[in-house]
Amino acid sequence: MEFPKTKREDIIETIHGVEVHDPYRWLEDFNNINVQKWLDEQHNLTKNVLKAIPNRDVALKRMTELFSLGAISIPIKHKESTFFFKRTTEKHSILYYQGKEKKTSVLIDPNELSKKNPIALDWYYVSPEIKYLVYGLSENGDEWSLLQIKNIDTGEILEDKIPRTRHCSLAWLPDESGFYYTRFPQVGSVPEGQEHYNCKVYFHKIGTNWKDDKIIFGEGRAATNHYTVQISKDAEYLIIAIQKYTKNDLFLLNLETKELVDIIVNQDCLSMVKVIDDELWILTNRNAPRKALYKTTFERPTFEDWELIIPESDNIISQFLISKEKIYLLVMKNAYDHIVLHNHQGRYLKTLDLPKYASITGLARNQEKTKNVSEFFVMVTSFLQPRSIYSYNLSQEEITLYDEIKPPVNPEDYIVNQVWYKSKDGTKVSMFIVHKKGLKFDGNNPTLLCGYGGFNIALKPPYIKESRFYWLERGGVIAIANLRGGSEYGEEWHKGGMLKNKQNVFDDFIYAGQWLIENKYASNKTLAIFGRSNGGLLTGAAVTQRPDLFSAVYIGVPLLDMIRYQLFSIARYWIPEYGSSEDPEQFKFIYKYSPYHNVKKGTKYPATYLVAAASDSRVDVNHAMKMTGYMQWANASKEPILLFVERQAGHGIGKPIDKVAEAEANKFTFLGWKTGMKL
Repeated sequence: MEFPKTKREDIIETIHGVEVHDPYRWLEDFNNINVQKWLDEQHNLTKNVLKAIPNRDVALKRMTELFSLGAISIPIKHKESTFFFKRTTEKHSILYYQGKEKKTSVLIDPNELSKKNPIALDWYYVSPEIKYLVYGLSENGDEWSLLQIKNIDTGEILEDKIPRTRHCSLAWLPDESGFYYTRFPQVGSVPEGQEHYNCKVYFHKIGTNWKDDKIIFGEGRAATNHYTVQISKDAEYLIIAIQKYTKNDLFLLNLETKELVDIIVNQDCLSMVKVIDDELWILTNRNAPRKALYKTTFERPTFEDWELIIPESDNIISQFLISKEKIYLLVMKNAYDHIVLHNHQGRYLKTLDLPKYASITGLARNQEKTKNVSEFFVMVTSFLQPRSIYSYNLSQEEITLYDEIKPPVNPEDYIVNQVWYKSKDGTKVSMFIVHKKGLKFDGNNPTLLCGYGGFNIALKPPYIKESRFYWLERGGVIAIANLRGGSEYGEEWHKGGMLKNKQNVFDDFIYAGQWLIENKYASNKTLAIFGRSNGGLLTGAAVTQRPDLFSAVYIGVPLLDMIRYQLFSIARYWIPEYGSSEDPEQFKFIYKYSPYHNVKKGTKYPATYLVAAASDSRVDVNHAMKMTGYMQWANASKEPILLFVERQAGHGIGKPIDKVAEAEANKFTFLGWKTGMKL
């Protein structure tokens, strides 16, 4: 193809004795007029190629229909009030409220706020007596929330507006006079780049200026720490967790004496604590890679005094809910979810009857510091079911369907299987496969292989949005590989794909593709791969390591220049997962797989579509741009290497549905076109 001309510069750095070439570093300056001109040229190419794909207008119409199915959320109950999200034909989901009278009212409508720029509702917290709603709004998907406070009864929005509350954690005082919360420093108040770090815990009193809020915790601690907070029922203690991505610390802060007590500190483990009545319930993978559940008290919070209630088993515990008589666990086994019941002594009782090969969310949202729970809700999603909400009555032990989004296809026409294959080193890896019944195993099926493999995150069904139905309706196969680096099989599985073991993730993915070809689901002419974020790093590595294996590649909001990734946005948070080129030993394994540094001139690359977002506050847009320039220069095939940068979007949070539908239509028609799908 005729690609836009991209300037190459002879930039060579010697890093730990190795010459590292970076010919497209000038594209890191996103706001430079020449970079913007180059981007416009790339967009013109992308637009013209996508426009020429047969029946793209049909795909856009179908995507719009699929995303117009609507959205529902799990009802969250606070005393006698209920809060929930719902979307029908709107671009954004609306937050609704039902009070004692069961009258439904709109609390926050992002659609009304998004007249000029897309505004997202990032998070919210309800005060103990349902007087206030504290919530965060961000523009253009950048996730840098502005905290606002609304009087639920009167609708008044208070003048207390606090900036820089990205991913805010918040704990109200019982009398609703104020709250503890987390925020980041103002731009300009710290050296450039440091505003992405240095999170602290503050206290805000209602009606005061946020600039006078005092730091409660975090002063003098690592800049890359992030904090979450809870408060005890009597407001005597603040429970503080220091999140460090691959591990965390837990503390008790006595709010009267200011004494700080360790719960668990400086251990290579992840632990989550819940305050329930006068007890602390702690879920941890300390000495238990698949997690165990403990109980202790505020008076005896250290690990030596914890009482083991449910030991580690084959089930990986994700969430828990404690009632007066039972323990309800959300567990993952073989990469999909179940809810199991135990008594308070830890004895197994039964497993709830819920759909197979599904993801279950929301169990933990049903508990408010007490065992007086009468009902809980969970959401179930699967490959063939968009969203189903179930209600469980604890006294009657009955589970019923509460609400659902009906599937746009007949589930009886499809098959979902789970298979196991061997990776390069012999490790067995699981993979979900879904397709129409009657599939011919002749290697001619358009097949979409998806993966993630990182940050202790499980890739459970269905992973792909409603757009999966478009692919399945047209005879396509979807495969979801449960790669190392995720949490599907416990912390050891995660560690098997991080730092020096990162190549295992790419091997697992490549061998999944080979298995699909060997078993006649696909061929290298019909196999496409898809990944976003860390999954974009995955597909970037796959296309540079095995360009012959795939016919089409989607690289979404990716990390690709792994030598410089830590210099941009919030990426230093991820050093515990990836390592850093600043470390001589870590540089060796990072440089070996870094996709940008492994593009080779004269390689026949498959059709590749790179997508990024200008407002992405997680992954810098320069990764996709630099990789595009390099691949276009190096490519020896006739296949397109395309780039699209959404100028009013971020990493994916808060994107309006019309924009989502258009982006999904572009993605799936591109991949379908290049895998032989009848569009």
